Amino acid sequence: MKDILRKYDTFIFDLDGTVYRESRLIDGALKLFNVLNQLNKNYLFISNRTTSTPLEYKIKLKSFGIECEVDQVITSAEVTKDFLIRNHPSKRVFVIGEEVFINYLKTGGVKIVNNKIDIVLVSLDRTLNFRKIWIAQKALKNNAEFYSANIDMTCPIEENEILDAGYTILALEKLTGRKLEKNFGKPSHYIFEKVFSKIHTEKEKCLLIGDRLETDILMANQNQIDSALVLSGVTKSFNNNSLIKPTYVLNQISDIINL
Repeated sequence: MKDILRKYDTFIFDLDGTVYRESRLIDGALKLFNVLNQLNKNYLFISNRTTSTPLEYKIKLKSFGIECEVDQVITSAEVTKDFLIRNHPSKRVFVIGEEVFINYLKTGGVKIVNNKIDIVLVSLDRTLNFRKIWIAQKALKNNAEFYSANIDMTCPIEENEILDAGYTILALEKLTGRKLEKNFGKPSHYIFEKVFSKIHTEKEKCLLIGDRLETDILMANQNQIDSALVLSGVTKSFNNNSLIKPTYVLNQISDIINL
């Protein structure tokens, strides 16, 4: 596995389930980042979770002893906001999401509403209720556009998982007969383009590391980047019959230096 350190110059890490789970740093993660710093390797963090800003992620990583700059953290929330402001600056958006995400969009200039809706936007929402589903359902039946900040079915927490945006999207699709039109999180080209706008490394020198086949590893495969699946998050085992295949399978990210 030490060949990984020699082969790649830039490492792109998922966060939840890969570097940490909620308030618990995954074993050996700090040691790995110390080694990457010693070797002058580049690294970025990428997250589909919309409940923290890049600054909050930087602060959280620092609390674990991992140093990074704000522009080393890319979130689906940031990609979503940038798309809406660039392409739909005057459209009215109803958000199924938590206050931190809604406030982040508002501050960025997105018009957030509960009626006369042009766009329904779905993300992780631990305050989801029937009223929000009902508002979104009516808007979609009235031909509002249907977007999401991520499509993850579950979100890892410290010892378990909770429902994520994917289940809300499925419910709305069933209720309305509509299909999701745009996803701005992994594995979409929107978030990949944002990542690569920050990287000055050839693709063959980059490694993407994450705990989900259908988002992290699929995005790497779609963009001809090597990948490492870690079994420390949502994915607990890997079947070679899977249609989505990573370059490497690791128990956790510290395997890069421990094996």
